[in-house]
Amino acid sequence: MSVGIYGTKTLANVTSNDVDILYSYSASRETPTNPQMSPLFGAISDNEFKKLIGADGVYELRLPASIFNSLGFYTILIKPKSFETEIVDCSIVVTATDTEVQISKKGIVIPKLQFQSSGSLIGYMIEYFDANGVKTKNFHRIVTSSEIVSVSTNNNNSNSSSNTYVLDSNGTNLFLTLTPDEANLISNAQQVSLGNAGQKILITPTFFDPTVIQVEMVDQTVKTLSYALYGNTIRNNANGKYQVFDENGFLFREFNLLTRKSQFTSGELDYKQRIINPDLSQSFNNVLNNT
Repeated sequence: MSVGIYGTKTLANVTSNDVDILYSYSASRETPTNPQMSPLFGAISDNEFKKLIGADGVYELRLPASIFNSLGFYTILIKPKSFETEIVDCSIVVTATDTEVQISKKGIVIPKLQFQSSGSLIGYMIEYFDANGVKTKNFHRIVTSSEIVSVSTNNNNSNSSSNTYVLDSNGTNLFLTLTPDEANLISNAQQVSLGNAGQKILITPTFFDPTVIQVEMVDQTVKTLSYALYGNTIRNNANGKYQVFDENGFLFREFNLLTRKSQFTSGELDYKQRIINPDLSQSFNNVLNNT
């Protein structure tokens, strides 16, 4: 008998509206990267996004050659897309059942238009900005319900600075309930603040975790290095040329192997000089057979 925790993680299906991909560049490990990361992709359609990323919960990131074209280190951040908005109101929503029993819930009100394409915001994370526009560190709340509302014509809210809201499919605002929305029973706090009208907030989906990838762009790979170590080579003792061939038998690199008499001391120097523009159409068999 085994004892443990059972469960599963589900792959997240995302679109271009759900993901932010940012990057920064550093020429070497010793050079600090730019702390301000840049967006990797601009506004792209879902079809273009699927070509670049993939589909169905398993994704392969294709890096644009127009950006990743310098030797060095690229740091890539893949994160859920965040949306900045402003709290319209902090109040309650009142609903009535068939028996006319009123049920009220407290929460925050935000504009609906900005999130029409997102569907329900249940499970999204709310982060807050202070009066100076600085995000409050390591503090967030989770959306537990997301409903379309309008201002109630029968405003019985005890707080005269706020309105009471009712469910309305034609409304222009979203009413979000958050957790936690009540103080802990053993704490001294009398009321949990869900935010204030006019306060800036950041709304982020939570159906996948942020990921950081570091990509090193190099001029040689393990395969090309293996050509010099294990590949076919030819050394022409008549003209001093040394040729290295790839796995398909075509010329990969060509060098001049030269010997020069030392000018000021006795002895000679053997050195290898790369030929910059060799004829890459040459093959191992043709050179070996001198054809």
